[in-house]
Amino acid sequence: MTNISEPLYKKRMNGMTDHATQRLLHFEDCRTAIDQLFNEALKSKGLSAFDEFLDFVKRFNHLSVYNAMLVKIQRPGASAVGTRKQWRGKRRHIKPDAVPIVILQLFGPVRFVYEISDTTGPPLPGENSNVLFAVGKLSRRLYDNTRSSAIKYGIEVVEADNYGNFLAGTAAGIKVCPEAMEGKDQFSFRVKVNAKHDLPTRFATLAHELGHIYCGHLGADSKGRWFDRRTMSSDQMELEAEAVAFLVCQRNGVTSRSKEYLSSLSPRTEIVGISMYAIFEAANRVESRTSPSEKRK
Repeated sequence: MTNISEPLYKKRMNGMTDHATQRLLHFEDCRTAIDQLFNEALKSKGLSAFDEFLDFVKRFNHLSVYNAMLVKIQRPGASAVGTRKQWRGKRRHIKPDAVPIVILQLFGPVRFVYEISDTTGPPLPGENSNVLFAVGKLSRRLYDNTRSSAIKYGIEVVEADNYGNFLAGTAAGIKVCPEAMEGKDQFSFRVKVNAKHDLPTRFATLAHELGHIYCGHLGADSKGRWFDRRTMSSDQMELEAEAVAFLVCQRNGVTSRSKEYLSSLSPRTEIVGISMYAIFEAANRVESRTSPSEKRK
């Protein structure tokens, strides 16, 4: 959809009722939000982002396409949503601090639904089969130290509470205004980790997303500590980042499902261009403040 110029946009609203004007503004806000999400995904994932967005809407076939878009905007990575009544039918209960997802209701204003990570109760079929999840004994101190170690490389690590079950985390380059950041830490990259996942899964996610940055998938380090390798394919980048996560997790007592994920990537990935040196260097940086004594705790 092309952008509507401001004069034309205002012209189209002339003569409309207040209700029609507000409705047009609502649809314009939704269009802007969903297209922004898509463009950001396109930058990091390439054309596979197109299939991902179509698959997301296809998965929520019990909702209208428009409501599925509203879920995508409010809860990226959502795996299953339902009303309180629907979740009770699955013997699951809404967490007290859960934030509802707002969708439109037929013959009514709005309806509130909740994502599976906002609920507790018996697992649904296939709920724990996601390759994102990891298990193991991991101290909070080790996880916090790994987060802290990223700061010296200009990376901000944030725990996001608006992600759905199928989105473990993201990594992105960020632009910093020197004037606004005067006297503060200046970050060049930002990692977001799903706060609703358990500690071993968050650790595996953090290692994966840091792997993307340290392998140069988001650009070069301003201090020359790694090269710009953004010309790689998205599958090559995923393979390297997951290899970093596999090494870090295995060395720190966390069992991830990296081998399954790597196996799914390998047949379609061009191995030429993969750098074992970059993988080992990235894993070393992830562990840069992880002492041997801490690993044993």
